[in-house]
Amino acid sequence: MLLHPRAILRAGINRIRTATGADPLDRDATAKDELKQAGQIVIIFALMLTVLIGLVGIAIDSTWAWRQALSVQRAADSASLAGVVYEPGADATAKSTARSESAQNGFTDGTGGTVITFATPNPRELDVTITTQVPTFFSRIFGINSWAVSRTSKAVYVTPVPMGSPLAYYGVYQLCPVQTYTCINQPTTLSTGGSLAVPIASQGFFGAIEGEGSNRSTGDAFAPYWNPNPTVNAQYTPDGYRYEISAASSGTVYLFDPVFCATAAETFTTPAPYNAKASGHAGAGDHWLGTPVPADTYFILWDTNNLPLAPASWTKVIEKDEINQNMVDKSTTYGYGSTYSDSGGGIPAGAVDCQNNPEHNKWVALSGVTAGHTYSLQVTTTDPASPASNRNEMFENMFSIAVTGAGSTVHGTGSMETYANIAAGSQQFYLAQIDRTAGAGKTVEIDLFDPGDNSYGSWMQVMIDSPSGWQIANFSYTADNGRSNANTNCLQTYGGSGSPPAGCGETATSGGIFYQNSWVSIMVTLPTTYGSPSLANSGWWKINYIVAGASDTTTWQVSIRGNPVHIVG
Repeated sequence: MLLHPRAILRAGINRIRTATGADPLDRDATAKDELKQAGQIVIIFALMLTVLIGLVGIAIDSTWAWRQALSVQRAADSASLAGVVYEPGADATAKSTARSESAQNGFTDGTGGTVITFATPNPRELDVTITTQVPTFFSRIFGINSWAVSRTSKAVYVTPVPMGSPLAYYGVYQLCPVQTYTCINQPTTLSTGGSLAVPIASQGFFGAIEGEGSNRSTGDAFAPYWNPNPTVNAQYTPDGYRYEISAASSGTVYLFDPVFCATAAETFTTPAPYNAKASGHAGAGDHWLGTPVPADTYFILWDTNNLPLAPASWTKVIEKDEINQNMVDKSTTYGYGSTYSDSGGGIPAGAVDCQNNPEHNKWVALSGVTAGHTYSLQVTTTDPASPASNRNEMFENMFSIAVTGAGSTVHGTGSMETYANIAAGSQQFYLAQIDRTAGAGKTVEIDLFDPGDNSYGSWMQVMIDSPSGWQIANFSYTADNGRSNANTNCLQTYGGSGSPPAGCGETATSGGIFYQNSWVSIMVTLPTTYGSPSLANSGWWKINYIVAGASDTTTWQVSIRGNPVHIVG
């Protein structure tokens, strides 16, 4: 049976009227009524279709704007990360670098409605805000041609942790004569006469570095090339160690005993008592670690131009090369005909007496520094001009650093090697600075390499800063030789006679050196309240080293767990 067109029209109209709540047309409705109703429906449908298309268009445009906002956020993140490394010393470079990075990601400042603005809430933070116009498509029928999209990225960087000293000097310790038990404080005499214009006191260790040809098992994790020869040290770095000098005022950088002048091993005429120093080398402790050959050490001062994370932009100020040195101190105070090498033997052939060398046991002016500048002092035993030429040189050179000028400071950065002619008892020295911004709620990692090359029972504690002063910290540790503890406040570095400090979470054991040629990683977890409301010692932590006596060379690293340059919001 064929359907009449009017019947189809009536059925369609009635379905729409019923759906909208109206009564259906009765059977007596004329064709005119039906067409009139159909026309009204067409008009309503057309209007509704326009609205529907507009809503769909807005949804599509919104999705497009959201996708573009993700691109804007990525561009802001890249810009803030690229620029923050130039703060605070080169603010203009930081911003131009951020703009360039944003342009590479498709958003150029001042073009296409894009505007980039900056903020620096603190010296180590760069906030980048990118605002741009995202074009619309369907929303144009409502007069909306573009939408504004704005995204902000906040990037911060954590500088290498300051280590070893909050003062105007670094690596100051005692000079120990041969054949006596009494060590004397480090002298202040200048190589040119007169006295160093910096009041100094012992810090518990000397700065140190070993020759490129040494084996890392003697305590230096990074400068030696071998582990042992012929195995290459996987952690060897030709850069050696770096020390940061902040010149608050114009002044001069000095080095103590930069020359390699070997001193004799301490040989007491009577057996050393249990509580006295019984080994090590006299004076500052310079000595060969193997067969004596001429030694080379390089001291290079760089002006960072206040860009600590951009070494390529640094300027070399001066390089002081202490090279081809075959010298021993033959004085009765620091020599006395004894052995000058850990491998035994007497004075090496052709050695020159350096007891009167103007750089031996004296402070030597390196260079002037300018107020407001930050400098990096690099100390290495790898020849910068010939990296492989010193791989037969096995020695250890001790030194100290000082800077004159009111308010100026010097400290290690990231890692340092220390040499301590440790006397019996409790030795305390500065470890690292952990301020509230860097440490609150974070985990501080302290890595020690080869600690405990001494004698008798030896223990180490970490003293963290607090509003009321230094407090013994609880920590966990793991070593690459398998030793570990999840909850303790002390680390035993040498097994033998002696008792652990009060409250120690470890039981005293025997066994000699526990960490020969090994790394120990100590983890100190800080609460979010760390440093609140303030820190009594500006965030500087200390190490408490409890020993019966001996010398020890140890490499230290301190870091805050996490990416040093990262997004915070």
